Amino acid sequence: MSRGLRTSAVAVLLGLLALVPALALTPPAGTGLQPDNLLIGILAGIGAVRGFRATRGMTGLLALTWRLMAGAGALFSLASLITGSGLAGAFGVAGVGDLLLLVVLCIPPVVCALLANQVRTAGWLTLLVDGATVVLALSVAADVFVLSAPDQVGRVDPLVVGYTGYAVLAVGLAGALCTATTRELQRSSTAVVASALLVAAAVAMLAVGIDRPGLLWQALGDVACVLCFEAGVLAVLSSPRHLSSPDDVVARSPRVNPAGMSITVLATFGLPAALLVALARGQALTPWSIGAVSAVVLLLLVRSTLRIRTSTRLVADLVRNEEDLRDLVEGSSDGVVVVDDDLRLRFASPAARTLLGLPAGTGDPDRRLPDLVLAEDRDRIAEQLDDGTAGTLHLRIPGTDRPTELEVTHHEHRGEGRRVLHLRDVTVRLRRERELERMAYTDHLTRLPNRALLFQELARPAGERCLLVLDLDGFKAVNDVAGHEAGDQLLVEVARRLRNVVRDQDVVCRLGGDEFAVVVDGTPAEAREAAQRVVDIMALPHRTAGFTFAIGASVGVAEVQAGGGQLAFREADTALRAAKQAGKGCVRVWADGTGSSPSGDSVAAALAAGHIELRYSVAGGEGQPQRALHGEPFWRHASGDLLPAAELWAAAGRQGQDGALQTWVFAESTRTAADLPGVSLLALDLPAGHVRADQLLDDVRSALAATGFPAERVSLAVTEEAILTAGAELVPVLHELRALGVRICLDDFGMGQTLYAHLARLPLTSVRIDVAALGGGGDTAHALKVVRSIVLSAQTFGLAVVAHGVSPGPLLDDVLACGVHMVRTREDLRHVTAERVREELATGAEAVRILAR
Repeated sequence: MSRGLRTSAVAVLLGLLALVPALALTPPAGTGLQPDNLLIGILAGIGAVRGFRATRGMTGLLALTWRLMAGAGALFSLASLITGSGLAGAFGVAGVGDLLLLVVLCIPPVVCALLANQVRTAGWLTLLVDGATVVLALSVAADVFVLSAPDQVGRVDPLVVGYTGYAVLAVGLAGALCTATTRELQRSSTAVVASALLVAAAVAMLAVGIDRPGLLWQALGDVACVLCFEAGVLAVLSSPRHLSSPDDVVARSPRVNPAGMSITVLATFGLPAALLVALARGQALTPWSIGAVSAVVLLLLVRSTLRIRTSTRLVADLVRNEEDLRDLVEGSSDGVVVVDDDLRLRFASPAARTLLGLPAGTGDPDRRLPDLVLAEDRDRIAEQLDDGTAGTLHLRIPGTDRPTELEVTHHEHRGEGRRVLHLRDVTVRLRRERELERMAYTDHLTRLPNRALLFQELARPAGERCLLVLDLDGFKAVNDVAGHEAGDQLLVEVARRLRNVVRDQDVVCRLGGDEFAVVVDGTPAEAREAAQRVVDIMALPHRTAGFTFAIGASVGVAEVQAGGGQLAFREADTALRAAKQAGKGCVRVWADGTGSSPSGDSVAAALAAGHIELRYSVAGGEGQPQRALHGEPFWRHASGDLLPAAELWAAAGRQGQDGALQTWVFAESTRTAADLPGVSLLALDLPAGHVRADQLLDDVRSALAATGFPAERVSLAVTEEAILTAGAELVPVLHELRALGVRICLDDFGMGQTLYAHLARLPLTSVRIDVAALGGGGDTAHALKVVRSIVLSAQTFGLAVVAHGVSPGPLLDDVLACGVHMVRTREDLRHVTAERVREELATGAEAVRILAR
């Protein structure tokens, strides 16, 4: 719009400058060639082209309105060019020019009427009454001051009367029709009123020039025409491209147009002023003026009647709207509250009273809104409301169960000392949002924090911390045997155990699958201790879906340092892989680029240096002098740790030393057992994945031959996993060993295939069961039923049953009562040296179970 104003200002300036020489060349008689009219025609044509171009993109009634305005400019250009060329008589002499001018002069009132039609409250009867009143009042003034003035000599030319009447009509209609307009069309309406005034001025100058010829009136008329063209162009340029929707209350709201209102006011006061002037100078009113004054009085009475009717209708509409608004407010589930500057309640809708916990009523003048919220929120709420800026805030209202959370939108009415607040109960929505946020950072199965929250926790600045990353060993078998639902139940149980085994300040997370993580506040030594507790708790049997599983956990530990959570996670994950490679069920700590692990040490060197030793577990029956030994190899590592058999076998397998270790175990265990008194049975495990079936028979034969230990007192324990991983060649070897007299024991029986399936392939002499893994820890009755069933099945085939995983007490007695041949309790000697076994056996207390001391 500013660019359009600058362009119009330049156009007006250039037009006025060009008008000076044109007027100088125009003959005073107004006949023949008239350069000023030619220039006016050219300027009007340019204005019409600009107006048409400005209507591009407009549609509907808006396009029609402004194209009529541009068309009027085009017709005026044609009339001026015809008159200025001398082809027709001058303006004021009846001819083609005056006919075209008559058409042009009809268009501005039509444009004003189209603009008035956009106002919702426009009543055409009222507009007609106002227009007639203004026109008649102006006509009286024109008659008194111009047409019937005392200095008027002779009869007035009819064209003068016609042009004067048009000026009065144009100004009066423009003022009356454009007194009120819409907000979006206010600038355009003002420009149209200005254009109508300038047209009236030009026509008035033309009328004066006819009555009193002179270059001055012609010049003033030409200047008014130049200004009129630019006012019309500005009216089009300031208009919106499209009218707003009727639902757009702001854009379509009625506004008072100062230009139109000024015309109406001046016309109203001009009538009594004209009458006073006529009275003062003794001027007699013409019959037209007398009739016009009477008509104005009558129209004012009609207008008063219409105003009363309009006021009555407006009051009725106001009352109806207030009732509708009250019904809307009171029926809405959202609350509406009005407070004063002191934040005291002035109005509260029923819904608002319910939300705020107020009793039913109409007002609470002594209650302040901040006093109704939670005590800890009062200062914040008062400060935000006193700030005075509109916005959204949250309130928490005390409730019987939990606080009610409200979202409040507030608007201040400046200068009125009140503020309107809209309340909405968002308790459920906020609870859902918090739940969604919690779900985004929580594992849906275990309810533990997930990977995203883990890394947020690791990114949090804190003191000394360590990260534990653990993976379950043997979890795949749970899904394969019992199904994925049972696997999910087991993961829930794992999560419960993890929460119980760590401290409250430690954070337990599930990474996905069977991987978990723990952020431990403390030193690496404390983290190593926590990791060992995790390994121990996970080694306990898990019962789910009618099955009992013996799974474990491998743990990698890393310190959270300046590198942040990603670095600590990579280090802990590397340590976890080292724990897996070490045989699972163990802990490895990240140190110097790797997980601290003996994997780089030589098993062969350890065998040669005597750093590998056999440790024994001892068991026996009450009243029986004989004892059974269960031997396992351990590694006395250079780090000072005593590495268990699983890690030793894993390291031997990686280094290709599992065959050498197998030979050493048989030779050393038989040699030791041969020197111990009262040893009736030597039990050795065939580790899954590390059994060298091709040399197993030779190892056993050589060991028995070298020590003289009877083959009938040797029992080799094999698991289903060992049979599957060793391949088909192990079964024939076991048959040959059984032919030598060696006993074959099926370990962890009850966790896999049936006894019948194994007997079809293996020459078994006994089975070993873990009572705790069968459910003894949680369901004693069920465990005893399983034990009793296994014993009955084993007796059918002449097999001995050995039980372990049970402590002395009622359960042990019940297990023995089931017919179990031997029980190795948790309090028997476990993983002790051969010297310790010799000391115990030397006491000769055959009738007393050997317990750890």
